[in-house]
Amino acid sequence: MSQNLLAQSHLFTRATYDFTLTKDQRQEVTHERAKAIALSFNLTVEDILTCSEKFWNATLHPINVIDGAAAALWTIHVNLACGTLTQYAGSRPEIRELCRQILAFEMTAHYMLTEVGHGLDSQNIETTAELLPDGNFEIHTPNRRAAKFMPASIIAGGVPRIAVLMAQLIVRGQRCGIRPFVVPLNDGKIMHPGVSCRVLPDRSGTRPIGHAITTFTRVKIPATAFIGDLDSTLPPRIQFLASIWRLGVGSATMAALCIPALRVCAHIATQYAKRRTVSDSQGNVVPIITFRTTQVPILRALSEAAVTEALYKEIRPYFSAEDTSDLPNVLAIRNALAGVMKTITVYHFRESSISLTDRLGAQGLFSENQLVALEMEIRGMTIAEGDVTVLCIRLASELLLGRYSLPAPRYPDSLLAQHEKAIFAEMRELLAGMNNKHRSEEFNRLLLPRSKAFIVTIGQRMAYEAAVDARVDPVLVSLYEASAIIQDLSWYVESGKVRRKDALAAEDVALTAAFAKLDEFLEQADCGPCVHAPVISQESWEKYVSNLTLLERPSDRRIAPQPMLESARL
Repeated sequence: MSQNLLAQSHLFTRATYDFTLTKDQRQEVTHERAKAIALSFNLTVEDILTCSEKFWNATLHPINVIDGAAAALWTIHVNLACGTLTQYAGSRPEIRELCRQILAFEMTAHYMLTEVGHGLDSQNIETTAELLPDGNFEIHTPNRRAAKFMPASIIAGGVPRIAVLMAQLIVRGQRCGIRPFVVPLNDGKIMHPGVSCRVLPDRSGTRPIGHAITTFTRVKIPATAFIGDLDSTLPPRIQFLASIWRLGVGSATMAALCIPALRVCAHIATQYAKRRTVSDSQGNVVPIITFRTTQVPILRALSEAAVTEALYKEIRPYFSAEDTSDLPNVLAIRNALAGVMKTITVYHFRESSISLTDRLGAQGLFSENQLVALEMEIRGMTIAEGDVTVLCIRLASELLLGRYSLPAPRYPDSLLAQHEKAIFAEMRELLAGMNNKHRSEEFNRLLLPRSKAFIVTIGQRMAYEAAVDARVDPVLVSLYEASAIIQDLSWYVESGKVRRKDALAAEDVALTAAFAKLDEFLEQADCGPCVHAPVISQESWEKYVSNLTLLERPSDRRIAPQPMLESARL
């Protein structure tokens, strides 16, 4: 079944926020949706291992935006869990069979790295995997800080659950680095011996997944549960990065969810703004889409989606290549590109989604209208697989120290490239004044707070160049560039690159050109089948209202309802 047809099926059109359903029932809906989405893409082991175009573009489809929890579940299941295994599927038949079962959803697979007491300090996790004399392993949580945090190890739907778990490998009393293991969690009915979990509450404003805190008490697993080579000669840090390499892929692919999310938000806001009317000063009734204050966030969101999609597609070869000749550098560049991708997409989504939600007024506050729910889902994604702030701190520090470099500007004379170059030079000058001491108090005060803004400038330049080369509609590219300039207008004016009034005029021209093609852009985005917000039409709104709980006296005579008053947001 195609994704658009699937989006219109009962599984996706039924109300996820129907609180007449129990929490367990709502979790089951989420898991069924995750399975349906993943199966619809028909991904193979080879697709996942090589990050094929089919795999890479799967998160771009707007069906993922209907249920952010389902999107998170299937991407973890496929990319992190199965993806970690695929490296060894060719040489180990039992792993290839396990991959087959995972891709067929005969079990659900999760990924366990983060621990309660360590957060993103994952190199210091404490869960142990000790090699026993008989060749098997024992998984153990030595203290409460070492409990695995967030993965859904709960019992639900009668489906067995496993995890790809990262643990400190111990061989004859010696720690041999963090390595991956396949660990059973439950059989769908009862927890595996020695495995226990405490179910966490649902995250605010999001759909239920079943997050939990999981501990392991002397859990025995067979030798075949170990993923990798016991005799690896890689340095511990490189071995660790090689073991968690799918996190870089996950950062990029999860970030790509912001692209259809921007388009869906723009679609909903546009449809609402076309039917929502107000009276102007002459008493004429006009739709609020005619006001520039409504047009700006819609058009900016569409330009940001188009341009960042070009960047996302451009970086794929870095993840699909199997170059291991210089593994540390390959891993560093992949993680850097994923960090840039995640930073710029999340930055754009957060800025645009808030404005778009506001355009819906009070109706934008309800989860059923999708926008505010998407804000919360993307907020969770911002933290998952590398918090954006931490990613930016690490990436900015390494770039400033010259440990590696990102692809050089292809259009160095563009305003965005000049902006990036100047910001980099400013920060390098500050670092030089600190004698390149990146762990100093001065670095902490003066450079760390600028890390995110610095990575955003890199992302804007890279996305702009990718869009130009991908021949994205020039109207959208021009709008993106003009809006990016306004976001740090003080630098452009201070450096003499533009005059303030010219920059504002340039964006106005770009907005006018983009608004003339708004319907064309929305049609190309093809988000309609994946939009279930009742606010998009009068018919869907009336249907939604008719199903709300009605309180009245039984003896009251029914009177036809009068038109509802709505507050405008201009």
